[in-house]
Amino acid sequence: MASTNGLASPQWYLKRGGKTDLATRMNGLDPILAQVLYARKIDTPELARAFLYPPEDAADPLSMADMAPAVERLLQALRTGEAIAVYGDYDADGVTATALLTLALRALGGEVTPYIPDRFDEAYGLNTPALKALRDRGITLAVTVDCGVRSVEEVAHARASGLDLIITDHHSVPEKLPPAVAIINPRREDSAYPFRELAGVGVAYRLAQALFEAASAAGIAQSPIDADAFLDLVAVGTVADIVPLLGENRVLAQRGLARIRAAARPGIQALAKVAGIAVSETDSIDIAFRLGPRLNAAGRLLTRDDNHGRGGAHLALDLLLTEEPAEAQALAERLDGVNTERQALLENQVARAQNLLGDAEGRPILFVHDPDFPEGIVGLIASRLSDAFYRPALVLRRGTRTSRGSARSVEGIHITQALDENADLLQRWGGHALAAGVTLKTANLQALEERLTAYCAAHLDGIGDGPKQHVDAIVRLDELTHDTPAALALLEPFGADNPEPALATRGLIVRSLRPVGRDGRHLRLYVSDGQRGISAIAFRLGHLAESLAVGDAVDLVYRPTLNVWQGEASLQLVVQAIRLASEPRADGTQNR
Repeated sequence: MASTNGLASPQWYLKRGGKTDLATRMNGLDPILAQVLYARKIDTPELARAFLYPPEDAADPLSMADMAPAVERLLQALRTGEAIAVYGDYDADGVTATALLTLALRALGGEVTPYIPDRFDEAYGLNTPALKALRDRGITLAVTVDCGVRSVEEVAHARASGLDLIITDHHSVPEKLPPAVAIINPRREDSAYPFRELAGVGVAYRLAQALFEAASAAGIAQSPIDADAFLDLVAVGTVADIVPLLGENRVLAQRGLARIRAAARPGIQALAKVAGIAVSETDSIDIAFRLGPRLNAAGRLLTRDDNHGRGGAHLALDLLLTEEPAEAQALAERLDGVNTERQALLENQVARAQNLLGDAEGRPILFVHDPDFPEGIVGLIASRLSDAFYRPALVLRRGTRTSRGSARSVEGIHITQALDENADLLQRWGGHALAAGVTLKTANLQALEERLTAYCAAHLDGIGDGPKQHVDAIVRLDELTHDTPAALALLEPFGADNPEPALATRGLIVRSLRPVGRDGRHLRLYVSDGQRGISAIAFRLGHLAESLAVGDAVDLVYRPTLNVWQGEASLQLVVQAIRLASEPRADGTQNR
């Protein structure tokens, strides 16, 4: 990537030029919100109303392939008092889905044991020793959440031992499916369910809905049970996972956020408290950057020895299951401490990975492995590398015989499809277009690197020359009002395919700047257009303090927010990108 005075300069693109009359056609619509909608091709009153105020009606869960046999098998287990396990995953999506289905089955009187594997001893997904241990405890039915769609051998072995499996998953569907009682995955080609992008917790929620309705009709439920009680869990898992926040996901996250603000369960209240979040004001940014990372931290760092013989993610699960505020507070404080450890460890390991890579410019994929990489954060390391170089990255902890790792990719290279084409080198793998996990024999590392390098080199045309900074609208400072942040909040929740609004203002003069936060990692600025001044904060851009000076003219991409201090609200720009101004300053002079 090109740079000027140390300022990274990705290409900036205005999503859609021109102006829109949408604000006029929708009387009362904020003009900046109208421009952002127009940039995202939501350019008629009908499309705007459907996006801003979507109907809550959803498709029938029973239209999802195998939903009916799954519900019937669960009803059978509930009628006869069978012991049931809910087998989950250790990320925020998997933990929230495990909590949701455990609580749902218990609400129907089920004898339920939740189980989340240990990342370090067992790795992702179903494993035969864990399934055998569950069967040895008398469990005859296990329901997976957020995993299992690729576990053909494990499911076959479990069925032979007398353990039935219901798979619920949302990851890419392989050609060969496991021999389970039912496999619920909205991505199945034979599924009539119209929305294919549900998170794992979203699939679990739809199963709970179908089960509650069937249990009520069968007389198993003593009184009607409202599945909406679990929408707070759906919101957390959906926003924290890499799924598009459009369509049904957006509706579920919206409704779940409303529930969190009004009546969050004790665990979410406690976690919000330690994260410094006002529960009544929780938004998708809070979930993505505060709640989600804390829920993920336990599964990333804690081993069985750290958590009473259970996988580390059970700490987060306990938090979501408890009904006791005091217990929730203690668990939240421990998660907060683990997350602080995770943050410090990540910074060190990203630097280590960059040193091992050396000169990474021009590589089709960043492939790095080391025996000392902490297995729980290899995905985060890969994400940082991918962001820094705008290339796919695969980071692995190299073992003597087996290596495990995580990949992150960029638009244009489907990393799970890349792994699919190298199945002969792999033991376990799975994921999405932009993220995947992988386990393979260490002896195959070199061959995998060579093949993935060739694959990514052949697909580089799909990703362009470098990262792109997309801009929704170019505005003047005098167009921003105290009402703008609330208007743009109607676009919530933000995430994949529905990013935060990105407004740009050109030629602002830097009046003051200083690094802030731990180790000066953030940048505080005060900028002016010559008529109006405004405060700005640029997270993780503190290093740019060495490349900027008071008096420089800059172009900013940002989202306007309200900053409340001692009861006084003022506009603040949360900066996404900075570059030296592409045009002369307001006073007509050039940058230094």
